[in-house]
Amino acid sequence: MKSSKKKYLCIFPKLMNFHLIKDVGLLPYTMGKSFNYDAAILTYNNDNYDYLKEELNSEYLKLIFLNKKFKTETRDVLCYLIKNSRKIDVLQSFHLHDTLGIFSYFLIYKLLNPKGKTYVKLDADDLITSLLINKKGVSGFLQKITIKHLIDCISVESSKQYKKLIETGTISPNKLIHIPNGIYINYTTKMPEKKNYILTVGNIGTRAKATEVLLEAFSKIEKLDDWKLILIGSVEKSFEEEYIKKYFIKNPHLNDKVIFKGYVSERDEIYKFYSQSKIFCFPSRSESFGIALIEAAYFGNYIVTTDVGGAKDLLKIIDYGELIKMEDSGFLAERLQKLILNRGKLEKNPKKLMKEVKENYNWPNLCKKIYKMIN
Repeated sequence: MKSSKKKYLCIFPKLMNFHLIKDVGLLPYTMGKSFNYDAAILTYNNDNYDYLKEELNSEYLKLIFLNKKFKTETRDVLCYLIKNSRKIDVLQSFHLHDTLGIFSYFLIYKLLNPKGKTYVKLDADDLITSLLINKKGVSGFLQKITIKHLIDCISVESSKQYKKLIETGTISPNKLIHIPNGIYINYTTKMPEKKNYILTVGNIGTRAKATEVLLEAFSKIEKLDDWKLILIGSVEKSFEEEYIKKYFIKNPHLNDKVIFKGYVSERDEIYKFYSQSKIFCFPSRSESFGIALIEAAYFGNYIVTTDVGGAKDLLKIIDYGELIKMEDSGFLAERLQKLILNRGKLEKNPKKLMKEVKENYNWPNLCKKIYKMIN
């Protein structure tokens, strides 16, 4: 029997299992679960996709695997769209920096299905926004055509990037909406007692995450008492070999205070550390949004972050955290030392924080804006 549901397809050929619990997976999943779309992600078969069974309900999100017929991803996607565009009611893509690819996808789709709707989630940090604003030549021309004639809805994650794109006339306010990334947390365990943990979560050792700034700051704190620094995330091999080993030789007193947990696939295990920690530190140089900030706030962490992604928007909502200077380990050490000594500042009601984050960052509420734009 033919499904009466409208079809929502997200193009993301490089999908990995971990993407399913980020915006890449959770946005189409929400469109399926909360707005009754027949939602799917178009991808190559790159991984085992266990999260589709363990964390999500495959009833609301399916994976459609691309055939590797050609030498390029763009051609494989176009081949699929030529055959299937008429069956798709909403076509979604991430990013605009692959100008030719997005132009090709949406042009074919609109030619074959003029009534179909198109949506792009920009996933934009300062650099990507700047590239969009300043794109010239053939690429810039194609971008303008794509935005003006081929895209029905575009969303950006932070109010700062939204303002830049509107003020420069890069995207019309009739098409652009501000939608932060949301959270999908299925954690029913009772909140444990907080411990003296400073936590960070992300790809450890990448330039964007500025892990070395946090480690240097932690080594400069004079009165640590029983505080520990917990780092969760896969560690860059070069960072481990060239930085971490030297760090512990230089700071042997921190061997039992700086703890690298590595990549943690079990979500409940990550949530346990979020819920136990008092401070979440995010010294990043760049972020399109920073979903770990929202997760940390949800579990009652005091947020210490650089002004990246949606950090400033989050702090306006929860009023529990502060912005720090970028690439300044001395300043960060001072701020962390003051927080360690002034423990009364770390005692906001975690249930109140959880409620504030839920109200502002739950996916169904966020996706409602998209639903209205494409209907």
